[in-house]
Amino acid sequence: MTVPDRVFVNGSIQTMSEERTTTLPTAMACAAGKFTAVGSDTEVLALAGPATEVVDLGGAAVVPGFIETHLHPLMWGLMLAGVDATTNACPTTESVVEALAARAAQTPEGTLVEAWGFDDSLVAEDRGLTVNDLDRASTLHPIMVRHTSNHGIYLNSVALAEAGINEDTPEPDGGIIVRFPDGTPTGELREIPAMAMFSGLMPAADLDAARRAMLRAQDEMARVGVTSFHDLLVPANLYAAYRQMDQDGDLRLRARLYLRSDAPDQLGEIPCATDYLEVGGVKIVSDGSIQLHTAALTEPYHDLGGCHCGEMAIPTGNLAQLVAENHAAGRSVAIHTNGDRAIDLSLDAIDKAQAAYPEQDVAHRLEHVQTLRDDQIRRMTELGVFASIFVNHVYYWGDRHRDRYLGPGRGERISPVASVAAAGLPYALHCDCPVTPVDPLFTMNTAVHRITRDGHVLGPQERASTRQALAGYTSEAARVTREDNVKGRIEPGLWADFVVLDADPLADETHSEGPADLSTLGVRRTVVGGETVYQA
Repeated sequence: MTVPDRVFVNGSIQTMSEERTTTLPTAMACAAGKFTAVGSDTEVLALAGPATEVVDLGGAAVVPGFIETHLHPLMWGLMLAGVDATTNACPTTESVVEALAARAAQTPEGTLVEAWGFDDSLVAEDRGLTVNDLDRASTLHPIMVRHTSNHGIYLNSVALAEAGINEDTPEPDGGIIVRFPDGTPTGELREIPAMAMFSGLMPAADLDAARRAMLRAQDEMARVGVTSFHDLLVPANLYAAYRQMDQDGDLRLRARLYLRSDAPDQLGEIPCATDYLEVGGVKIVSDGSIQLHTAALTEPYHDLGGCHCGEMAIPTGNLAQLVAENHAAGRSVAIHTNGDRAIDLSLDAIDKAQAAYPEQDVAHRLEHVQTLRDDQIRRMTELGVFASIFVNHVYYWGDRHRDRYLGPGRGERISPVASVAAAGLPYALHCDCPVTPVDPLFTMNTAVHRITRDGHVLGPQERASTRQALAGYTSEAARVTREDNVKGRIEPGLWADFVVLDADPLADETHSEGPADLSTLGVRRTVVGGETVYQA
């Protein structure tokens, strides 16, 4: 057997392997970035050579490295330079205006002032921003405020003029220009086709700025135990930034990228994967956000009545064509689907593509799946389509989904992790940062307890077990991308990616007190390829 470069001893290791043992292993050996042995201290230390480094874990708990399957880290890092308009920082619309005015006072005239994280459903006024609000911050600068869902923006009059939007501007297909009763734009644009009318939508991303942004995001991910992440919706210029960072050795976490649908045409042949960078497929946005009433539902929104069910962000024919083209090329698609109608139409498109090109064995995935029904879970299982679940909706917007947007029945069932796990459908949990913070232990805890921001239990029947929640960030998350042969468990031959915690998240399996509060656990060390990338 290969002499290990490093051994870790005196731990309590949850391997997340299918075979469970009554006695947990305590030690691991690593060589060339992979596990070479897992067992007792005595067994593993016997493999060490004179040059082998021995790391004492001090009795701490060890789990596989967390795989964050849906976030936008490079975009997040770039956005962090803007004004923080989250409800914690700005609880009222007036405080948003004040923060923007303060930033504008320090910004050269004509230069964009932007903010991120605004949530119209959580500010004290319970409404969105308007051009009148933002013009009070400045009429000498274009101003853009991003909605927390990233499916809407708010512009002041200068930004509207730059975008060429006025009362005579027609709405683009799949986008919404929100208007006052007299037809003039309020400044709010919903969904990408409308948002893209403003040229400042995409942050400036020269290679140096992108590198700094990614380093900020990467440090934060390592701090909370993330060893692999999936960046969903990467345009060609940001892909180039990732490539450069990988070549320069700046990537310390494993990045899996899902390109914007036009990026493959712009980039041509995609280079082969490296240990730290791989293109997973193509991202398609099929509908919008429930909080903005733009997700496509089969039944009307509870608070709007009538027959308003939201709209698809992409025509059905275009969706089917994109899925077919990528499936035929052997590329996986990851489809944004918040509403159950969007899920239906996306599964229809995948079904047709599989029938048309049966020789292609490609694993596709649906993102968010907030309103996933039982019949859709069965259909996904039949089609081999996997689920990446945005379970943080339960905490952040669960009360509003139940009371406002969806009503009690649908609202209590959102993000049905227990039903998905019971069906045997491969699944992952995610945070969609910057929509919600990247914090895997908090997200797992939400899946287990389903406690909302207001302190209510939302749909207790959909509570996941602690093991199911942990699997959603480790072993099951690896299955979603068919990478379970290289990561997601602590086994010889897999990447030596793991997290050291100050307590065992699975301790509740052997105690009668019930599931612990996983969000209280602390990350002591994050290890990628046997190398420590974070230590408390």
